[in-house]
Amino acid sequence: MSKPTFLKVATRPKWVGALVLALAVAAVFALLAQWQADRSFRYVPKTPTDQTLVKLEDIAETSSPFLTTQADRLVSVVASVDHCFVVSNRIQLDGKGGSKTGFWVVRTATTSGMKFIALATGWFATATEASDYCINVPKSFDPPAPVTFTGIYEPSEEARVSKGIFFESLSIEQLINQPDLPDRVDAYAGFIIVKEPAAVGEPIVIGNNPGENVFNWLTAFYAIEWTLFAGFAVFLWARMVKDEVIRESAEGRIE
Repeated sequence: MSKPTFLKVATRPKWVGALVLALAVAAVFALLAQWQADRSFRYVPKTPTDQTLVKLEDIAETSSPFLTTQADRLVSVVASVDHCFVVSNRIQLDGKGGSKTGFWVVRTATTSGMKFIALATGWFATATEASDYCINVPKSFDPPAPVTFTGIYEPSEEARVSKGIFFESLSIEQLINQPDLPDRVDAYAGFIIVKEPAAVGEPIVIGNNPGENVFNWLTAFYAIEWTLFAGFAVFLWARMVKDEVIRESAEGRIE
Protein backbone atom coordinates (compact mmCIF):
# COMPACT_ATOMS: atom_id res chain seq x y z
CA MET A 1 0.00 0.00 0.00
CA SER A 2 1.26 3.51 -0.80
CA LYS A 3 0.14 7.06 -0.86
CA PRO A 4 -1.35 8.50 -4.07
CA THR A 5 1.20 9.82 -6.54
CA PHE A 6 0.85 12.06 -9.54
CA LEU A 7 1.41 9.20 -11.97
CA LYS A 8 -1.08 6.92 -10.25
CA VAL A 9 -3.79 9.57 -10.18
CA ALA A 10 -3.08 10.74 -13.75
CA THR A 11 -3.48 7.23 -15.15
CA ARG A 12 -6.95 6.77 -13.77
CA PRO A 13 -9.61 6.64 -16.52
CA LYS A 14 -11.17 9.89 -15.29
CA TRP A 15 -7.94 11.85 -15.62
CA VAL A 16 -6.85 10.11 -18.82
CA GLY A 17 -10.10 11.30 -20.36
CA ALA A 18 -9.48 14.78 -18.99
CA LEU A 19 -6.00 14.72 -20.54
CA VAL A 20 -7.43 13.76 -23.93
CA LEU A 21 -9.86 16.67 -23.67
CA ALA A 22 -7.05 19.06 -22.62
CA LEU A 23 -4.88 17.93 -25.55
CA ALA A 24 -7.79 18.42 -27.95
CA VAL A 25 -8.32 21.96 -26.65
CA ALA A 26 -4.56 22.60 -26.86
CA ALA A 27 -4.53 21.34 -30.47
CA VAL A 28 -7.28 23.80 -31.40
CA PHE A 29 -5.37 26.65 -29.75
CA ALA A 30 -2.16 25.52 -31.52
CA LEU A 31 -3.92 25.62 -34.89
CA LEU A 32 -5.15 29.13 -34.14
CA ALA A 33 -1.60 30.12 -33.17
CA GLN A 34 -0.28 28.69 -36.45
CA TRP A 35 -2.95 30.56 -38.40
CA GLN A 36 -2.04 33.84 -36.73
CA ALA A 37 1.70 33.19 -37.21
CA ASP A 38 1.18 32.62 -40.94
CA ARG A 39 -0.60 35.97 -41.14
CA SER A 40 2.20 37.80 -39.32
CA PHE A 41 4.20 38.05 -42.55
CA ARG A 42 2.13 39.52 -45.34
CA TYR A 43 3.14 40.35 -48.88
CA VAL A 44 1.85 43.81 -49.66
CA PRO A 45 1.78 44.54 -53.38
CA LYS A 46 2.55 47.99 -54.59
CA THR A 47 -0.34 50.41 -54.44
CA PRO A 48 -1.75 50.76 -57.97
CA THR A 49 -0.06 53.69 -59.67
CA ASP A 50 -2.12 56.77 -60.34
CA GLN A 51 -1.63 57.13 -64.07
CA THR A 52 -3.55 60.38 -64.35
CA LEU A 53 -1.28 62.78 -66.17
CA VAL A 54 -0.17 65.65 -63.96
CA LYS A 55 2.32 68.44 -64.33
CA LEU A 56 5.64 67.68 -62.63
CA GLU A 57 5.57 70.96 -60.71
CA ASP A 58 2.17 70.01 -59.24
CA ILE A 59 3.52 66.96 -57.39
CA ALA A 60 7.20 67.77 -56.81
CA GLU A 61 9.32 70.70 -55.75
CA THR A 62 12.94 71.37 -56.64
CA SER A 63 15.62 71.25 -53.93
CA SER A 64 13.34 68.94 -51.91
CA PRO A 65 13.60 65.22 -51.11
CA PHE A 66 11.92 62.69 -53.40
CA LEU A 67 8.71 61.38 -51.80
CA THR A 68 7.47 57.80 -52.15
CA THR A 69 4.10 59.11 -53.29
CA GLN A 70 5.81 60.67 -56.31
CA ALA A 71 7.33 57.42 -57.62
CA ASP A 72 5.97 56.00 -60.88
CA ARG A 73 3.65 58.97 -61.49
CA LEU A 74 2.84 59.92 -65.04
CA VAL A 75 4.01 63.52 -65.41
CA SER A 76 4.62 66.17 -68.01
CA VAL A 77 7.13 68.97 -68.09
CA VAL A 78 8.05 71.68 -70.58
CA ALA A 79 11.82 71.86 -70.86
CA SER A 80 14.74 72.57 -73.17
CA VAL A 81 17.32 69.78 -73.47
CA ASP A 82 21.03 70.36 -73.64
CA HIS A 83 23.73 67.86 -72.71
CA CYS A 84 23.66 64.13 -73.38
CA PHE A 85 24.96 61.30 -71.18
CA VAL A 86 25.00 57.49 -71.21
CA VAL A 87 24.05 55.32 -68.23
CA SER A 88 25.36 51.74 -68.25
CA ASN A 89 23.88 48.44 -67.03
CA ARG A 90 20.26 49.27 -67.74
CA ILE A 91 17.90 46.28 -67.69
CA GLN A 92 15.31 46.38 -70.47
CA LEU A 93 12.24 44.11 -70.24
CA ASP A 94 11.12 42.47 -73.48
CA GLY A 95 7.47 42.00 -72.52
CA LYS A 96 7.77 38.20 -72.71
CA GLY A 97 9.21 37.54 -69.26
CA GLY A 98 12.80 38.09 -70.39
CA SER A 99 15.22 40.98 -70.22
CA LYS A 100 18.41 42.34 -71.70
CA THR A 101 21.09 44.71 -70.48
CA GLY A 102 22.12 47.85 -72.31
CA PHE A 103 22.46 51.61 -72.02
CA TRP A 104 20.21 54.59 -71.42
CA VAL A 105 20.63 57.91 -73.18
CA VAL A 106 19.94 60.68 -70.67
CA ARG A 107 19.42 64.33 -71.54
CA THR A 108 19.75 67.11 -69.01
CA ALA A 109 17.16 69.83 -69.41
CA THR A 110 15.99 73.16 -68.06
CA THR A 111 12.33 74.01 -67.48
CA SER A 112 10.77 77.35 -68.28
CA GLY A 113 11.23 78.23 -64.61
CA MET A 114 14.98 77.50 -64.91
CA LYS A 115 14.71 74.25 -62.93
CA PHE A 116 16.94 71.25 -63.65
CA ILE A 117 15.38 67.94 -64.72
CA ALA A 118 17.00 64.78 -66.10
CA LEU A 119 15.27 62.89 -68.92
CA ALA A 120 15.95 59.23 -69.76
CA THR A 121 15.02 59.28 -73.44
CA GLY A 122 15.84 55.83 -74.79
CA TRP A 123 17.61 52.46 -74.54
CA PHE A 124 20.45 51.18 -76.72
CA ALA A 125 21.90 47.68 -76.86
CA THR A 126 25.54 48.78 -77.09
CA ALA A 127 27.72 51.52 -75.67
CA THR A 128 28.80 52.49 -79.16
CA GLU A 129 25.24 53.13 -80.33
CA ALA A 130 24.44 55.17 -77.24
CA SER A 131 27.63 57.22 -77.33
CA ASP A 132 27.32 57.81 -81.08
CA TYR A 133 23.88 59.25 -80.51
CA CYS A 134 25.17 61.58 -77.79
CA ILE A 135 28.15 62.65 -79.86
CA ASN A 136 26.03 63.36 -82.94
CA VAL A 137 23.04 64.89 -81.15
CA PRO A 138 22.19 68.28 -82.70
CA LYS A 139 23.86 71.13 -80.84
CA SER A 140 23.33 73.97 -83.27
CA PHE A 141 20.18 75.42 -81.68
CA ASP A 142 20.75 78.26 -79.24
CA PRO A 143 18.67 78.51 -77.22
CA PRO A 144 17.05 75.09 -77.67
CA ALA A 145 13.32 75.07 -78.30
CA PRO A 146 11.25 73.97 -75.31
CA VAL A 147 9.40 70.67 -75.69
CA THR A 148 6.64 69.06 -73.63
CA PHE A 149 7.95 65.76 -72.29
CA THR A 150 5.65 63.09 -70.85
CA GLY A 151 6.84 60.09 -68.88
CA ILE A 152 7.22 58.24 -65.59
CA TYR A 153 8.83 60.04 -62.66
CA GLU A 154 11.43 57.98 -60.75
CA PRO A 155 13.84 58.69 -57.84
CA SER A 156 17.50 59.52 -58.29
CA GLU A 157 19.91 56.62 -57.85
CA GLU A 158 22.99 56.30 -55.66
CA ALA A 159 26.03 57.92 -57.25
CA ARG A 160 28.60 55.54 -58.75
CA VAL A 161 31.68 55.77 -60.93
CA SER A 162 31.49 58.04 -63.97
CA LYS A 163 33.89 58.71 -66.83
CA GLY A 164 33.23 61.33 -69.45
CA ILE A 165 29.69 60.93 -70.72
CA PHE A 166 29.38 57.44 -69.22
CA PHE A 167 27.76 56.87 -65.82
CA GLU A 168 27.16 53.71 -63.83
CA SER A 169 23.95 55.11 -62.29
CA LEU A 170 21.49 57.88 -62.89
CA SER A 171 22.36 60.20 -60.03
CA ILE A 172 20.97 63.72 -60.08
CA GLU A 173 23.77 64.87 -57.76
CA GLN A 174 26.37 63.68 -60.26
CA LEU A 175 24.66 65.24 -63.23
CA ILE A 176 24.24 68.72 -61.77
CA ASN A 177 27.91 68.75 -60.75
CA GLN A 178 29.31 68.08 -64.21
CA PRO A 179 31.84 70.81 -65.02
CA ASP A 180 30.52 71.58 -68.52
CA LEU A 181 26.90 72.03 -67.42
CA PRO A 182 25.31 75.38 -66.55
CA ASP A 183 25.21 76.23 -62.87
CA ARG A 184 21.79 74.83 -61.97
CA VAL A 185 21.52 73.84 -58.34
CA ASP A 186 17.72 74.15 -58.24
CA ALA A 187 16.98 70.60 -59.37
CA TYR A 188 14.23 68.01 -59.13
CA ALA A 189 15.22 65.03 -56.98
CA GLY A 190 14.02 62.52 -59.58
CA PHE A 191 14.23 61.91 -63.30
CA ILE A 192 11.67 61.18 -65.99
CA ILE A 193 11.60 58.07 -68.18
CA VAL A 194 10.30 59.72 -71.33
CA LYS A 195 7.34 58.18 -73.18
CA GLU A 196 6.61 61.12 -75.48
CA PRO A 197 8.08 62.43 -77.74
CA ALA A 198 9.10 59.12 -79.30
CA ALA A 199 12.14 57.55 -77.75
CA VAL A 200 15.56 57.44 -79.32
CA GLY A 201 16.74 53.86 -79.75
CA GLU A 202 14.14 51.67 -78.02
CA PRO A 203 11.51 52.97 -75.59
CA ILE A 204 12.63 52.26 -72.03
CA VAL A 205 10.69 49.43 -70.38
CA ILE A 206 11.19 48.88 -66.65
CA GLY A 207 9.46 46.54 -64.19
CA ASN A 208 6.82 47.43 -61.66
CA ASN A 209 7.55 47.84 -57.99
CA PRO A 210 7.34 44.25 -56.64
CA GLY A 211 5.89 45.28 -53.27
CA GLU A 212 7.23 44.21 -49.90
CA ASN A 213 6.85 41.80 -47.01
CA VAL A 214 5.30 43.43 -43.94
CA PHE A 215 5.53 42.06 -40.38
CA ASN A 216 2.31 42.49 -38.40
CA TRP A 217 3.18 42.80 -34.71
CA LEU A 218 -0.44 42.55 -33.55
CA THR A 219 -0.97 39.28 -35.40
CA ALA A 220 2.30 37.93 -33.99
CA PHE A 221 1.09 38.84 -30.49
CA TYR A 222 -2.11 36.88 -31.09
CA ALA A 223 -0.04 33.88 -32.23
CA ILE A 224 1.93 34.00 -28.98
CA GLU A 225 -1.29 34.40 -27.02
CA TRP A 226 -2.89 31.29 -28.58
CA THR A 227 0.33 29.34 -27.92
CA LEU A 228 0.11 30.28 -24.25
CA PHE A 229 -3.54 29.21 -24.17
CA ALA A 230 -2.54 25.83 -25.63
CA GLY A 231 0.10 25.37 -22.95
CA PHE A 232 -2.33 26.52 -20.27
CA ALA A 233 -4.84 23.81 -21.23
CA VAL A 234 -2.28 21.09 -20.43
CA PHE A 235 -1.03 22.98 -17.39
CA LEU A 236 -4.59 23.22 -16.04
CA TRP A 237 -5.02 19.45 -16.37
CA ALA A 238 -1.71 18.85 -14.57
CA ARG A 239 -2.67 21.30 -11.84
CA MET A 240 -6.00 19.59 -11.31
CA VAL A 241 -4.30 16.18 -11.04
CA LYS A 242 -1.81 17.57 -8.54
CA ASP A 243 -4.64 19.08 -6.47
CA GLU A 244 -6.31 15.69 -6.47
CA VAL A 245 -3.12 14.08 -5.19
CA ILE A 246 -2.79 16.70 -2.44
CA ARG A 247 -6.44 16.26 -1.42
CA GLU A 248 -6.22 12.48 -1.25
CA SER A 249 -2.93 12.65 0.66
CA ALA A 250 -4.51 15.05 3.17
CA GLU A 251 -7.39 12.66 3.64
CA GLY A 252 -4.93 9.85 4.27
CA ARG A 253 -6.16 7.77 1.37
CA ILE A 254 -3.95 4.74 0.67
CA GLU A 255 -3.75 2.81 -2.60
